[in-house]
Amino acid sequence: MSQFNRRHVRYFAFLLVGGTGFLLYLAISNALHYLLGVDESWAAMIGSALPIWPVYQLQRRFTFRGRESNAGSFPAYIALQAGNTLLIGLLSGLGANSPLPGFVVFVIAGLSGVVVSYVVQSKLIFRKRARVE
Repeated sequence: MSQFNRRHVRYFAFLLVGGTGFLLYLAISNALHYLLGVDESWAAMIGSALPIWPVYQLQRRFTFRGRESNAGSFPAYIALQAGNTLLIGLLSGLGANSPLPGFVVFVIAGLSGVVVSYVVQSKLIFRKRARVE
């Protein structure tokens, strides 16, 4: 498989796995906010934090085919997610004071986290990729 095709397969896998995590984030954050009345920022942060372990495992094994041990890559992934959780919470809090509907704010905040997540995972966390032949 050419380098071009491998890169596109990795992008697709990242979007598939990340999309699953993003849908979990949306479902959790919106349920917390709209059904349980939790503040937007807290709902967004909790919605970001809960899917961390399953999404990490899928990204490591499926998307990046990482050869790093969990002991080596999971703490870095946790740090990334902590940063993303703060970013998403901050953007959601700022968006709560804007004229945008809450759902739109959750989407914008979540997509910002997705972009940051891909760059950090591909460049820093899962650098030791298994060869795909």
